[in-house]
Amino acid sequence: MEIISFNKLTHGELDLINKAQATAKKSASDLGHQIGCIVRCSGGEEYFGATNIRSRNIGSTCAERMAFDQMYFNGNAVPEICVLIGNLPDAIWRPQWSEDNICTPCGVCLETMRQITQALKVDDLDLLCSSWNKKRILRAKLSELFPLIY
Repeated sequence: MEIISFNKLTHGELDLINKAQATAKKSASDLGHQIGCIVRCSGGEEYFGATNIRSRNIGSTCAERMAFDQMYFNGNAVPEICVLIGNLPDAIWRPQWSEDNICTPCGVCLETMRQITQALKVDDLDLLCSSWNKKRILRAKLSELFPLIY
């Protein structure tokens, strides 16, 4: 697990971050939050999700869960990488959030990813979690962010 800058990404990884950011701009949030996710699979399929937050009411959907749900229900898709980017302007519960902060999956999303990868018999999953300005990117494995304890 490491924090890198965008100039250490491959052209394909940067393209995925740009697609996730374009997806984030389609978010439905009364607080102005923009969070986007893309899951790319081994067959080249890409599944997108944007956050749907109405003041954190029950039933809100994280971008990651939206993308993974589409991937899983489509069937025959094996996830290779999950890319996440977010912007939380005027975040009430995170007043010092800025475009430099890295957006990472919440615990529920990490658990969803783990359950889906286990169901599909995927050993691990690559993650790229980016700041909105793309200056700071976390490169990690799902097993590092959500380790299994036996």
